[in-house]
Amino acid sequence: MNDKYIYLWAQWGILTADRHKAVLKKFGDLEKAWHGITPSDLAGLRMSVDEAREAMEVKSKISLEQIVDLMNKFQVKIYYVLDDDYPEPLKHLSKAPPFIFVRGKLPTFHKSISIVGTRALSTYGKNACVRFTADLAKHDFVIVSGLALGIDSVAHEIALENQAITVAVLGSGVDIISPSSNSRLAHAILQSSGAIVSTFPLGTRAAPHNFPRRNYIIAGLSQGTLVIEGGIKSGAMITADRAVKENREVFAVPSAINSLALSGTNNLIRKGEAKLVDNVEHILENFQMESQIMVPKHDFSYEERLVLEKIADGGKSTDEICAETMFPFPKVARILMKLNMDKVITEEMDEWTLV
Repeated sequence: MNDKYIYLWAQWGILTADRHKAVLKKFGDLEKAWHGITPSDLAGLRMSVDEAREAMEVKSKISLEQIVDLMNKFQVKIYYVLDDDYPEPLKHLSKAPPFIFVRGKLPTFHKSISIVGTRALSTYGKNACVRFTADLAKHDFVIVSGLALGIDSVAHEIALENQAITVAVLGSGVDIISPSSNSRLAHAILQSSGAIVSTFPLGTRAAPHNFPRRNYIIAGLSQGTLVIEGGIKSGAMITADRAVKENREVFAVPSAINSLALSGTNNLIRKGEAKLVDNVEHILENFQMESQIMVPKHDFSYEERLVLEKIADGGKSTDEICAETMFPFPKVARILMKLNMDKVITEEMDEWTLV
């Protein structure tokens, strides 16, 4: 296939998986389709009259020279679903997107996992994300996420800190980093042999209706999806839902029962759509992999678990832990000393936090 017509169709952005099949069935290839398609053909692709007219207007303004200039400027490659180098995990989706825009270097995705969650992460969520991402990185997993603030950003950052390959999937064109505050993080991903991926044409700005499609790609690039905190109707849950429907594994870190705003993970576990995980070994077992990390085994007492639950809500001073557990100071001090010696917690600025 002539790359020219791949570029033109990709930038037009109207082809879904079903529309792509319909176009090829009628015209045979993208070159003939580009020159022969009419508004009535678009109507056959389930477009309204107004949508078809608008789409044809957009088509008439597409410039191959401008596409090539942007691709060169941002070092973009477009992958076509019928080509051999198209990402293998996406090929197995029921609705594989016809085109993928990529900046950077795509990994093989033979061992990859998506990590998603809320933008409004808690200290507990951040600690969980740091721990799981670091452990997965040490087992050579490619870390896929959405470059959003919160859990996504932490996952990308910790992957980079641990020299893992990480891939960011955008709800905008790959030439428009969203959110812009993560531009530096995006640059670091590219500099560390990672990639930035999107199904949206160059120049597309992020919009709420783009994110379900972006979440589908996040789930599709991985063998499994790990959800760390998120509301029941959040984007993280949409990603998990896409993974479930594509028969990909879903893992969830349980959230505190008093955190209703972030109870989506518990809901996934309760419905049997996700496997509860509290350490990386639970994920490795699923993929029949052996842990390369010596994970300390602790048999916490009731009092120790209660103290850890309080600390997991956020950094706490010794006095605050006493007040919340109603344990006497000497008892709390003794518990904290033991947990600290076991390297389960650490003290910073007179506050205890999870390691």
